[in-house]
Amino acid sequence: MSPDFHNILTMPIKEENKKLYSPDWKYISMKIRYERAKNKCEKCGVENGKKIEGKKGKIILTVAHIDQNPTNNSLDNLLALCQRCHFALDKPFNLKKRWITKRKKSIPKYLLNL
Repeated sequence: MSPDFHNILTMPIKEENKKLYSPDWKYISMKIRYERAKNKCEKCGVENGKKIEGKKGKIILTVAHIDQNPTNNSLDNLLALCQRCHFALDKPFNLKKRWITKRKKSIPKYLLNL
């Protein structure tokens, strides 16, 4: 069964990150989400578009880069994930980025320019 492409639920890519993605990213993402994952999260199995219990929103299936590199579109580096599972995958990387940013901010600016 092919999805209704006029009602596809996807997460937008931040404008500043768009240049990192392949020109055919939309096609790659659709192949992963609809052909391989059958419109379900590959981690927890929740269905794309399903209402989130106790909340107003819906599940939005995303495609995650396991290695956090948006230029690496190898099929074994991509997973169709719901928001919760995508956030869990990204959490260690985000915590590391936050730690690095915090440390950089604590260094006086004149030392950074040496």
